[in-house]
Amino acid sequence: MRPLHIAAALLIAAIWGLNFTVIRFGLDEFTPLAFAGWRFLFGALPVLILPRPKISWKALAGISLFLFTGQFVFLFFAMQAGLPPGLSSVLVQLQGPLTLVLAALFLRERATVGQWLGLGVAMVGVLVIARSVEGTTTLLAVGIALLSALSWATGNLFLREARGTSVIAVTAWASLLPPLPLLLAGALTDGISPTLAPLLAPTWRGWLVLFYTVVPAMWLCYWIWGTLLRTYPAAKVGPVSLLVPCCALTFAASLVGEPVSGLRLTGVIIVLGGVALGILASGRRSSVTKL
Repeated sequence: MRPLHIAAALLIAAIWGLNFTVIRFGLDEFTPLAFAGWRFLFGALPVLILPRPKISWKALAGISLFLFTGQFVFLFFAMQAGLPPGLSSVLVQLQGPLTLVLAALFLRERATVGQWLGLGVAMVGVLVIARSVEGTTTLLAVGIALLSALSWATGNLFLREARGTSVIAVTAWASLLPPLPLLLAGALTDGISPTLAPLLAPTWRGWLVLFYTVVPAMWLCYWIWGTLLRTYPAAKVGPVSLLVPCCALTFAASLVGEPVSGLRLTGVIIVLGGVALGILASGRRSSVTKL
């Protein structure tokens, strides 16, 4: 990769890594449903200037429901239930191996032994992490985070139809569907005042969180990510995702004092090792296919 693109990839890892801690701060300002609803409402603003990407409404709805709504709503609820931001970033990375499983089950794609081995190793890491947490609430949060990863993996299957299209356009148009249902659900379950908190009880911290999760974390990073995918093979760009939890753990330790040591650190290393093994196996398979 060219030095400029390497720098761009590192910038993505840093922004997305910090995003998990920013989300933690955001959950002190908003309920999970309101946070997700407003995030996607602002995230959809580029549809005012961007044409609809040339993909089916079915694919767009699938991306919206699973890759966006499900992934982030489950993530927000997991973190609200006590899962720290750094650990959250590790668990959602299971979306990579889980995508392989779903593709094998529903699209009849054959996964390699290395890909299945990577999933197995990553799941062992999850079990180790589960043993490192204390209390039923945190164990529940781990389960919810795994649902976030599963929803992300499901959304990846729909995202395949968007290959060759503008990533930022897909992101904006897929963000159109979640806001109204999420805000209505928030109004029914949490009340109107908490749901409309950015308007009825605005705070500089709340608006700063919304700005960060939309402008750099969504618009800027997805634009850069799309540029890298158009320039290089996916197998070369994909490993960048492994830097995200590393950055997230560093930021979480620095900003909120999240401890990662002992059994939990062992679990984190095992999960990331399994994900890396799956990515490497996928890259080798792609190279063989091209040959």
